[in-house]
Amino acid sequence: MYICKHFAPHELVPPDVYNIFQEKNMIYGMFDENALRILDMLREWAGVGLTVNNWYWKGNRKDCGFRTANSTFGAKNSAHKLGKAFDIKSPKITTSQLWELINKNQDKLPCKIRIERTSEGKPITWLHFDTNAAPIQAVRVYYFNA
Repeated sequence: MYICKHFAPHELVPPDVYNIFQEKNMIYGMFDENALRILDMLREWAGVGLTVNNWYWKGNRKDCGFRTANSTFGAKNSAHKLGKAFDIKSPKITTSQLWELINKNQDKLPCKIRIERTSEGKPITWLHFDTNAAPIQAVRVYYFNA
């Protein structure tokens, strides 16, 4: 099991999940190891703080990491519900800059990933990445529109 270097368990799950599974090994075990590794890699490449969830500090982000099966937030079959996706924001780096870092370092990624560019036809203002790539995905980094 991979334990994040730069993200605490409460940053990765919604409050109700955290309250049940506060033991960090249980929470990290809910995620795809490659997704967690990539999350840490992004933090290191960016050199600035990145936010997944911030509800712990009274922020409004709580559904940007793991989502329960009955969550109505986002897509019905979201990779978030499989522990394979994260939505990331930072006031210190743009989404485009994060995309550039991923493209520049894609040979270092532990697996193929997907990155969302638009949602319902509008550009997104956060980085969504997931490790839910199809085995036949030809490219290391696949950009898609939701």
